[in-house]
Amino acid sequence: MKLRSLLLPLGLFASAAHADPIKVESCGVSHTFESVPSRAITLNQQATEVMLALGLEESLVGTAYMDDAIPEQWQAAYNSIPVLAEKYPAAEVVLAKEPDFLFAGFGSAFSEDNLGAAEKWHGLGIGTYLVDASCKVKHPKDVPLTVEPIFHDIETVGKLFAVEARAEELVTGLKARLDVVQEDPAGAEQTAFIYDSGTDTPFSIGCCGGPALLAKLTGLESISADVPGTWVDLSWERVMAADPDVILLIEADWSTAADKRAHMETDPVLSELRAVKEGRFVTVPFSETLLGMRFVDGVETVNRQLAGLK
Repeated sequence: MKLRSLLLPLGLFASAAHADPIKVESCGVSHTFESVPSRAITLNQQATEVMLALGLEESLVGTAYMDDAIPEQWQAAYNSIPVLAEKYPAAEVVLAKEPDFLFAGFGSAFSEDNLGAAEKWHGLGIGTYLVDASCKVKHPKDVPLTVEPIFHDIETVGKLFAVEARAEELVTGLKARLDVVQEDPAGAEQTAFIYDSGTDTPFSIGCCGGPALLAKLTGLESISADVPGTWVDLSWERVMAADPDVILLIEADWSTAADKRAHMETDPVLSELRAVKEGRFVTVPFSETLLGMRFVDGVETVNRQLAGLK
C-alpha cells in the first residue's frame, strides 16, 4: 500500500486548538499547526528527552531509537510510552499510531531510507520538527556550534505544546548551570584527545560538533580543533605527536570507555602517552555530547572529572 493512501485519513484527527495557528519552521521547511499536537511520536532519544523534560509524556503515543539509558528523573514517564522500534520504525508502524507530530533528533529520520521527507508528511497534515543542531543547512559541518540550538528547541516545542512557562524555566536553569562552569572551567590550558571509537584508526572529533563545543566549554583545547567536520578519522601518529594532557573517552554501546582505555593502556606505543601513564582519563556518555537536554549534564560531568584530576 502506498504511503499517501495510508496517510490520508489522518487529516481527520484533531486536538485542542491554539488561540492562533502556529507556524513552525524546521531546517528549511515549515508547517502550520492549527491545534496543539496530542499524538506525537519521537524518533530519537534527543527528541524524546526534550518532550519528557517539558512534561509532555501524555502527548506521546510512541518513541524510538535510543542511544543509551534514559536518566532516572524521566524513567517512569518514559516507561509509560510505547516503544515502536529499536531504531527507526517503518512508516506503517508510525501510521498505526495515528500521529499528528513527528519529532526527530537526526536528519536521517526523514531520509528516503527511513520515514521519507518531512514535506511528504506535511502535505498529509502531519507536522514534523528536527532538532535544530542536526540541520546541516543551518549548521554547516565546518562552522562551530554554540549552545543556542538547545534553547531554540526547548522554546519552539514549548510554544507548540502551550507550555511556554515550563520551557522558559528549563532554559533559564540550563543557562545558569553553564554560567557556573564558565566561571572556572577545570580544563583550562590543557590539551585533549577526544576518543570515540576505533583501534587501527582513532575516530575522533573535528572543529565543529557537539563534542567539540563540550570540550571548549570545559576549557579543553582539542588536538583536532583545526580539522573541519564534526566526527573525523585521525591517526595515532597525530595523537602521539600531540601527547595530550587529557584523554576524553566517549561512552557508547558500540565502543565502551573501558574498552578504549584498555586498548591504550595495553598498546606498547600508546601506553607511552603522558595521559595514559598518569591515568588522566575522563568519560562522557555519547548522549551528553549531543545538543539536547543532557548536554549541560555532559559539560558538568567532564568539568567535575577534570577538577578531580588536578
